Amino acid sequence: MSQNSETETICFERNPCGMLIMSVDGSILQLNSALASMLGLPANSLLGKNHETLKPAVYQRLLKGEGLMHLAGPGIEQEKWLFCTEFQGSAEIIKFYQDITEQMKMKQQINALQQQVEELTITDELTGLANPRALNRALNTQVTRSRRYQNPLCLAVMELVDTGDLAAPLSDDAILATSRHLRDRLRWVDTIARWDHNHFIVILPETNTEDGSDLIAKICAGFSDIEIPSQQKGQTLELRFGLAQWLKGNDSRILMERAAEALNSHEESQLETNVN
Repeated sequence: MSQNSETETICFERNPCGMLIMSVDGSILQLNSALASMLGLPANSLLGKNHETLKPAVYQRLLKGEGLMHLAGPGIEQEKWLFCTEFQGSAEIIKFYQDITEQMKMKQQINALQQQVEELTITDELTGLANPRALNRALNTQVTRSRRYQNPLCLAVMELVDTGDLAAPLSDDAILATSRHLRDRLRWVDTIARWDHNHFIVILPETNTEDGSDLIAKICAGFSDIEIPSQQKGQTLELRFGLAQWLKGNDSRILMERAAEALNSHEESQLETNVN
């Protein structure tokens, strides 16, 4: 054995990076101890195997190109994440593997923690009002209570619009002013939530349709009196609403849909009035 060949063999075997040499037709010619250790298999169990004969089948991913490889499934005692790069010569392909299992598990743990934090978050970042998650919980509770005790319950869907351009984006100042306006005029028992950019939902416990409509209508009418620092000259902002009272057989979804339909009906009637 020449000195160069011996040096190459030593470098191949002692390289901390997993290495595999395969023929251009896809048969495994050599692999070093680092790769065998990563896989938890004796090196000779893979020699001579190709994409079709390599078992368990999950190990066939080792021979597929470059990039991230997830080894998990039947025949795998411990899942592994490997990142592969390769060099293709005229007669052989040399593949290099890095074990990034710990990094991937850490990433999964971070993602899980972020998911938990998001699930625990119940306030809208801009306004501090309840967010959709908190609204759904509160509404489910109130619907269950009304179903059990037959107490009146109303839900209002409120929309902030620029009457000159209904599709115009609204400033954060306008959204904040609206949230403060609602907070200052609704009761402590009511739940106020920001549903999306310009929609707000209000849960009105112990409230029937007549009382709920009167309350929300007064709040909407008073909105025109507030000052918004960033409001453009000639811009007219308006609060509109649709309201529905809980009926026997309604769940939270149906109640929300009925309130949204009431809002849409109001907008359509307003449009017809403006056209006429």
